[in-house]
Amino acid sequence: MQEHPASTAPQDPRQKAILKAAFEAFSRYGFRRTSMEDIARGAGMSRAAIYLHYRNKEDIFRSLTQFYYDDAVAQVRAVLARDLPVEQALSQAFAAQAGQVFEVLLSSPHGDELLNTKYAHGADIAQAGEARLVTAYADWLRHKAASGQISLDVSAGDATRLATTMMAALHGLKTPMPTLADYRADADLLAGVFARALASR
Repeated sequence: MQEHPASTAPQDPRQKAILKAAFEAFSRYGFRRTSMEDIARGAGMSRAAIYLHYRNKEDIFRSLTQFYYDDAVAQVRAVLARDLPVEQALSQAFAAQAGQVFEVLLSSPHGDELLNTKYAHGADIAQAGEARLVTAYADWLRHKAASGQISLDVSAGDATRLATTMMAALHGLKTPMPTLADYRADADLLAGVFARALASR
């Protein structure tokens, strides 16, 4: 299985404070209503200090999106690297992919807006991040198939196509925005469905 790239999480404590404050403000007020002043106040900094690190709130949002995907890919690969039963591995990987960020989005009244903003201001980052997630799952599927633990007959041996279908199914669970409990239950159900489809013949 391929190694995942190192996380691009900022090391500068001021940048970390800015991103943390921005995420909290976006969750509380939504992207459109959040101002740079809101972010600066939450980070305990002046607006001028914020602008030394980020051009505007769109730039901050893009950094948050990049951090989400870096973390999601790392967490998914870490789960899939364990020697777990297939259904358990998928269930835990799906939960790791959603992470704390998605839990916050589902509990925020601005969750829909923030998900839409991800594609409006970070479409290139999201596209690359989704491709990295597909690769992580496809690598795992190939590894499991090579060791005889699963069968890829359901996708005619195409691990990438199957991983892409998994991602599409997971995204489908987000529309309309479910409760956190419903999302977790549906993701577990999806893990079970895929596990049964992958059972070695």
